[in-house]
Amino acid sequence: MKKLLATLCVALAVPALQAQAAYPNKPISLVVPFPAGGILDNVSRAMAPRLDAALGQPVIIENKAGAGGSIGSAQVAKARPDGYTLLMAFDTHAVNPFLYKLPFDSDRDLTPIALIGTSPLIVVTPADRPVNNIRELVALAKSKPGALNYASTGAGSSNQLAAELFKSTAGIDMMHVPYKGGAPAITDVLGGRVDVMFVSAPSVLAHIKAGKMKALAVTTRERIPQLPDVPTVAETYPGFEAQSWIGMLAPGQTPPDIVRRLNAEVHAALQTPELRTLFQTQALRLQLGTPQEFGRFIHSEGERWKAVIDKAGIKVE
Repeated sequence: MKKLLATLCVALAVPALQAQAAYPNKPISLVVPFPAGGILDNVSRAMAPRLDAALGQPVIIENKAGAGGSIGSAQVAKARPDGYTLLMAFDTHAVNPFLYKLPFDSDRDLTPIALIGTSPLIVVTPADRPVNNIRELVALAKSKPGALNYASTGAGSSNQLAAELFKSTAGIDMMHVPYKGGAPAITDVLGGRVDVMFVSAPSVLAHIKAGKMKALAVTTRERIPQLPDVPTVAETYPGFEAQSWIGMLAPGQTPPDIVRRLNAEVHAALQTPELRTLFQTQALRLQLGTPQEFGRFIHSEGERWKAVIDKAGIKVE
């Protein structure tokens, strides 16, 4: 009897092990929770062919935009935890639990795979504004309390959070002008309809180099090679730091061996010459860490920006 039970257990276990070992054996959906054309979408589409080749299955990009990325995140959180539905997350992922009533638990229902890249924000103004650095911007803002405005891609975006942190740090007041996406906000900076924007570097490097807008500072701790003459905010206000980031997650309870496989393949893809060139030209800093390190990073980012959200009273309408 014992031998029969043992035989049955082995017989039942073998197909499961074979199925697990065969991963992946069908196309993989990579959900991008923002519209096509942004930096998150561009990186996803650049990575997809490399992952196709490494995994032996098509990686299909699915744009599912809305609610600061939380609609696409919810789709992945509710998917089967089998490695066939993945999420490319933006920095809003860490703060959405503090801004939206989410239909899922970010910690329980999503599993970190890899932090892919980080990017500085650049403090920009229209080319004709009479300021050339952070000190001059602060002086102008203090001379006209509440008169200057700043653009963002919406409530809770990294643009708004960085600007609110800066306002608090510098002791100034600027009015928030939210937009539905980066393109219209940048268009209005170029047109001089808004005064300031804290914006991800890939979105504006070309405009800065063409002289169409001014770069006053970058928000990382160190200057970036793409704009070596542009100082950091921290050079004026020590300790100031803000960044945007990109990472990949899977549904909660995805098997650890699948998570490790995906982490390894993402890292391999990021080290190809094509991806390295893309990251360099877009001022993205390559990140190579474990799923556990990415999980801790998400948590620390959430706690840090929650304090800013609470202090500034940021709410999603």
